[in-house]
Order: sequence, then C-alpha cells, then structure tokens
Amino acid sequence: MNKEAARLVKKLGLEKHPEGGYFKQTYRSDTVVDFEGHDGSQSISSAIYYMLVGDQFSAFHKLKSDEIWHHYVGSSITLYAIASDGKLSKIKIGSGGTPQAVIKADTWFAASLDSKKSYCLLGCTMSPGFDYRDWVLGKRVELIVTYPQHKKIIWRYTK
Repeated sequence: MNKEAARLVKKLGLEKHPEGGYFKQTYRSDTVVDFEGHDGSQSISSAIYYMLVGDQFSAFHKLKSDEIWHHYVGSSITLYAIASDGKLSKIKIGSGGTPQAVIKADTWFAASLDSKKSYCLLGCTMSPGFDYRDWVLGKRVELIVTYPQHKKIIWRYTK
C-alpha cells in the first residue's frame, strides 16, 4: 500500500468495506423519518469517507437513495453506472474529470482507480441516509443475464 494511503487509513480510522476499498461513516443525521420505498425509519442524511488503493475496486451495487461522490485527494477514479434502460456511462472523478458526481437511486454502479499505483480518498453523501437494508451487492451471473452487452465490465467489477 502507498505510504500516504496507509497514513490516511490510520489517521481517519478507515475499515474494509464489503464492496471493496475502505470507509468510515463521518456523519449520520439525528433526524429520522419514514421514506416511501424504504424499509422502516431512516436518517435523513449520512456521509462517509471512502478510499480505494491500488487494484481495489468498488464492486457493482445499487442503493435506494441517490449518492453524491466527492473527490478529496489522490488519483482520479472512474465510476461505471448501468441505468435501468441498460445504458452504460463512465464518469471520471478527480484530476481531469469532475470534482463530484451523482449516482441516481436504483442504478447499478462500480468504481476503480485510474492509476493502480495510487489511491483516492473520496466522500459519499446520501439522502435518505445509508442503510444496509437498501444496499444490494451485484451478483455476476444475474447482472450478465440482465445486461449481456456489458459482460466484460460486469465480470471485472463483481466478486
């Protein structure tokens, strides 16, 4: 692991994330309400630090809420998003790209570093706030059956 990445993991108290990379929740609203389409009450907003290092990737997953990605430091990343109509989009975040991007609810998406010798520290903000009940990790075979035109990218970013 890159020295600066290791320093940030320790300094920020980042832990391994189930979809890949490292994370730490930095904010969760105390205000809790019921949102249509969500299971039970949830915080109105949440935020995390998220970091990818080297060849790590964020595996294809989807959420019931919009998620805003913010670039803080390090290499740029590319987000791969598959819309419900099957259209694949690539969004570069960081150097040479945009400083933030929005992934709409119910969109399958994954991410990886543009430079495998680097790292990237990002922030992810959600409203309603993140809840594991609203998070679905993509299954390779099911995604390939649904989106065969994206077999190569799905194979690369699923576990």
